Amino acid sequence: MDFVFPVKIIKAEGVTNAEMLLRPKTLQIGLKTKDLAVFSGKAYAILDFGKELQGGVRVLTFLSGPQKDVRLRFGESVSEVCAELGEKNATNDHSLRDMNVSLRDYSDMTFGCTGFRFLRIDALSADAHIQIGGIAAAAQIDCRAEPGTFTSSDPLVNRIWETAAYTMRLCLQNGYLWDGIKRDRLVWIGDLYPETRASHCLFGDTPEVRNSLDFAREETPLPEWMDNFPSYSLWWIMILHSEYGRSGDAAYLRENIPYLRGMLSQISACVTAEGETVYPQNFIDWPTYCEKGGSAEDIYDLKAGMHALTVLAMRCAKQLLEETGEDTALCNDILRRLSLKKFSVNSRKQIAAMRVWAGDKTPENEKLLLSGGAKGFSTFMMYELLSGIAAYGRYAEALSLCKEYYGKMLELGATSFWEDFDISWADDLCRIDEIPKAGQKDIGDYGDFCYIGYRHSLCHAWSAGVIPYLTETILGIRAEKGCAKITVQPHLSGLSWARGTFPTPYGIVAVEHVLQADGTVKTSVQAPAGVEVTVEK
Repeated sequence: MDFVFPVKIIKAEGVTNAEMLLRPKTLQIGLKTKDLAVFSGKAYAILDFGKELQGGVRVLTFLSGPQKDVRLRFGESVSEVCAELGEKNATNDHSLRDMNVSLRDYSDMTFGCTGFRFLRIDALSADAHIQIGGIAAAAQIDCRAEPGTFTSSDPLVNRIWETAAYTMRLCLQNGYLWDGIKRDRLVWIGDLYPETRASHCLFGDTPEVRNSLDFAREETPLPEWMDNFPSYSLWWIMILHSEYGRSGDAAYLRENIPYLRGMLSQISACVTAEGETVYPQNFIDWPTYCEKGGSAEDIYDLKAGMHALTVLAMRCAKQLLEETGEDTALCNDILRRLSLKKFSVNSRKQIAAMRVWAGDKTPENEKLLLSGGAKGFSTFMMYELLSGIAAYGRYAEALSLCKEYYGKMLELGATSFWEDFDISWADDLCRIDEIPKAGQKDIGDYGDFCYIGYRHSLCHAWSAGVIPYLTETILGIRAEKGCAKITVQPHLSGLSWARGTFPTPYGIVAVEHVLQADGTVKTSVQAPAGVEVTVEK
C-alpha cells in the first residue's frame, strides 16, 4: 500500500486552512493534532492527487462534532467528481465511487476501492464543523521490477511508453489482468491480448497472464464462447501462443491442448466450405461494432475483421499443435477454407489493420490506414494499427500517428491511457484536470456503447499495445522458441537513437541503435548466455 498526498486543490468552499490538506505529514491522528482543515457548514474541497490511482482514500479526523456525515466522490476527471449519480452516466458500476460515510472523532479510516485521480469531499449538514488532520490516497500499485525499458531521442515517445507502462501496472490486480480499475475490473480475456504483449515486454514472466488464461478456460466449458464473444475465444488462442512464445513452457502448453482441440472443432463448425465465418456474433472492438441493423458496409467490414482474426488464431493454433507433436489436419483444413474467401475493406481502419496483419497487404488497406491522420484509431487496436502501417514500410508515419493519438490524450491531462479515444473529441474538450469553461465540452460529453459519459474508463490496460509496437518495431526485438532466439531489426522511424531492454527467461537483452551521419544505424546488443541473437539491417 502506498500513501499519496494530494498535490493540488482544484476548488474549495467553506474550508478553513484547506492548503493543509496538501502537506505530507505523519499519518497518525493524536489528541493534540494541530494544523487542521476545518469544513464548516456545507463545505467542500476537490483534491487532485496528480495521477491516476487504484485504491481508496484515508481520512484522519480530529473532531467531527454531532454532524459527522460527508459525501466522498472519486473521479477520473474533475467533471466526473462533481457529477450527480446518473448525470452524464455517472455510475457506481463495478466499484463504489460515490458514497456517504460517517466520520468519527480521533479516527483513521479508509474508504473506497476504485480507479481515480480526484476526490471531492462534501460536508452534508449546514451545521457541520469537521476538523480533518489529513487526507491521503491509499493506493494499490504493483511494485514489481520493470526490467523491460525503452528510451529514445524523442521525449514525447518516452512519455507515451511511461504512461502506457503505468496504465499496465495499475491494471495488474488481484492476481489477474484487469481491463480497467474503475470499471471492467474483470478478466475480459479477448481484451487482454495487448495487455499480455505489453506485460511480456515490461515484466517478462507475468503470472497474471496464466492466471487469466486459466480463469477464462475454467469459466467457459465448451461449447460456450469466452465472455460470450466468439472473438474472445480466438483471442484466447493468440494469448496462449504469446505466453508459450515467451516462456517455452511445454508442460503448460500441453495442459491446454485438450481444451484447444475442443475449441478448434467449435470454430471449424463456424467456417463454411466457401470460407465464410458464421459466428453467432461478430465483434472486433467497440468503435467498429454494429448491431444487426447496421449498414451493409459496416456489417461487411466487421465480418472481414472476424475472418482475419480467425486466420490469425488458426495460424497460432497450428504452431502450438506442432510444438507438442499434435496432428494439425483440422487447422490446415480451416485455413484452407478461409483462404477461399476474399475481402475488401470499405471504411474501418481497425479492420484494415486486421486484414494486413492476416496477410492481406493491399494498396487499398495502406491508403485507408494512412488517411486522415489518427482519425478512426482506437486504443484497443493500437498494436494492430501501428503494425499494419509499419508492414508497408511506413515506419515514420506510424510513429508520427502514434505521437498524434497518444500525445493528444496527454495534452488533455491523461496520466493513464483510456478505454477509447476519438481524436476528434479533442477539438473543444476541457482538460480532465480542469473545470470546464463556458462553451467547453468535458469527457462526459463523449463515449459510446458501454462507455458513454462518465462510465468511460480513463485507465484501460488494453491501451498499452503501443509498448509491444515500440519494442518490436523501433527496438526491433522479436523473440521465438521461448526467447532462446532473438532477432533484432530496428526501425528508428525518424528518431536519432533508441535504446531499451527486453526480459527473457535467460536474463535481459539490451539493445542500442544510433543513427549515423551516412544514414546507417549502428546497433549494439548485449544478450545473456542461452540466447541466440541475429541482427538484421
